[in-house]
Amino acid sequence: MTALMNSQERGGLMDKLRFIHTADWHADNDPNKQKKLEDSLKQILEYVKENKVNAVIHAGDIWEKKQIYAQNSGVPMVILYLRAISKYVDFIFITKGNNSHDEPGSVSLLYQLEENIFAYEHPVVLSVHNEDGINLVKDLIRYGSDPDEFTPDYIVSLIPYPQKSGFITNTSIDNNNANFLENFEQVFEHIGDITKSYTCPKLLAFHGNVVGSRLSTGQTLVSQDIMVAPSTLLKAKADYYALGHIHLRQFIYPNMGYSGSIYNKSWGETEQKSFEVVEFDKGIMTSFIVPLTAARPMITVDAEFVDNDFKWDLSITNNIGDNAEFRFRCKVKENERNLITDDKIEFLKNFFGEDVKIEFNIVPIERESRSERIMNCRDLLGEVIEYAKVIDHKIDNSVMTKVAEIQEVGL
Repeated sequence: MTALMNSQERGGLMDKLRFIHTADWHADNDPNKQKKLEDSLKQILEYVKENKVNAVIHAGDIWEKKQIYAQNSGVPMVILYLRAISKYVDFIFITKGNNSHDEPGSVSLLYQLEENIFAYEHPVVLSVHNEDGINLVKDLIRYGSDPDEFTPDYIVSLIPYPQKSGFITNTSIDNNNANFLENFEQVFEHIGDITKSYTCPKLLAFHGNVVGSRLSTGQTLVSQDIMVAPSTLLKAKADYYALGHIHLRQFIYPNMGYSGSIYNKSWGETEQKSFEVVEFDKGIMTSFIVPLTAARPMITVDAEFVDNDFKWDLSITNNIGDNAEFRFRCKVKENERNLITDDKIEFLKNFFGEDVKIEFNIVPIERESRSERIMNCRDLLGEVIEYAKVIDHKIDNSVMTKVAEIQEVGL
């Protein structure tokens, strides 16, 4: 059990509780992604400064990939904002995402970065209680539940991305799905058993792919992604299920949903990003989103260069406003590429914004098909006529007479 002194500013955990549900920060060393992440983290920090929040629950994928602690990595930024946010909330709870993002060991290093930051890479059930300015936190899985010890104000369960190696060994990943899911289901059953005697709000964070969820068009998932049924999670008997892994904000049940990523990470993620606020007031739960206005939709526009002008589906760009990031992909014939002048490029930047990513797909002229016609000619005269068509050259009678003479003498 961990006991933490709590400042008066944090207040007590009484009838009304407020939590932030967030996930999929994907901190990276890419400067463009770093700026996007920081813009959104600033808004989360401002929210907790202005609103009483009891806890922030992070449902995994705090990193984009393996990060080395260096000035240009994503690590300093995450540490900076976790510490800043921790000053205004009672707790921050973090669970691990999948290995391709949150490498083993990378999340547990954040454990008690500040005394009220708890980060785990294994399942935990945490009982939280405030009494006389002291916060008590107890892992009910490790130390057992004892309702007579103290009455928790709320319970937070953290379940990381399911790794088969942690449940089943000596079998192929391709044929142990059924056995794995049966074992994994028991984790949620156990959580339900050890928390059933408590009547306080129960929150559960899980990182994974829940059956019935939808992807934004820009997100691709890791190979052999494990699908977990909502009924499996419901065995934990939680009041709210904070999901991570899917970047598109959505709810499978009124109390079970993905908060989505906090910035638009890939082309095709056009949805408005946000974080979820969950409130319990005398046992009644409500939730609402706080839009992250700095997050910009990433929109791909496919176009053609025709009749000395760019053509695209205007419905894609109508009513978008100024807060979008564009990739402009344009098909242009090889012999017309030189018609796209600096003025035309400047027009695109004025229309889509200075940071528009412009890509040209050069379409070769039809040389190959005409070459086949030359090869299929039966005589030299036919070849010359077809070649003249290829180079767009008009031949007169004198040329044809000369070719006939050459052909006749066998040259």
